[in-house]
Amino acid sequence: MRVATILCLRLGLAAVFIYAGAVKATSSQEFAIALMPFTFVPPAWTMPIALGLAATELLAGILLLLPVVFPIGAGISCALCLLFISVLSWALAQGIIVSCGCFGPDEAPSAWKMLEAVGRDFVLLAAALAIIFLPRTGKNT
Repeated sequence: MRVATILCLRLGLAAVFIYAGAVKATSSQEFAIALMPFTFVPPAWTMPIALGLAATELLAGILLLLPVVFPIGAGISCALCLLFISVLSWALAQGIIVSCGCFGPDEAPSAWKMLEAVGRDFVLLAAALAIIFLPRTGKNT
């Protein structure tokens, strides 16, 4: 049962990160523009960050699919989720309302959509943590 659960979590998380990374990679200019309201990011860095995040999401998704290295993919997924939670929470606390750009451009950004994105990132973080820690607990059932 635990093995099937971990496999389902790996496949689901891989699909989310591969999709999000592909969307960002194919619309990197739009994603770079979405990063501009974050005042701690110098404008010259927005495109390299956009491309780097897309590549990192794709890498995490691919590693989650590979049996031997899936814990590394889960670890990268955890780091990405913590980054996204931190950045979106900071923006909300500063009153900065932006499109998260998670799955492509958002026509009408709102605080509610940003809160939904933070909640979604917590769920993804929980899945990644389960992938990392479930194999190390209890007997196989």
